[in-house]
Amino acid sequence: MYTYKIVEIKHSMWTGKPVENFEDIIHDYALQGWRFVQIAQDYGAMWYKGRIYTKLIFERPVGQDAARTQNSYNDSELI
Repeated sequence: MYTYKIVEIKHSMWTGKPVENFEDIIHDYALQGWRFVQIAQDYGAMWYKGRIYTKLIFERPVGQDAARTQNSYNDSELI
């Protein structure tokens, strides 16, 4: 069983570019034990919120301790 986190990123109304860097957010959440699953554009928000949003979707097993997973790896996985 998994738990999910959805992060919304705003885009500039003038340029349409995201306000934050996707890669930085994905790396930050990975350090907390979250696995990046999908990216989704919410163009519908432009009509009711006045701007475009991008949603980043993350998952991790329920009950997984973020501190435990931050630096956990198997020696066999090292190259």
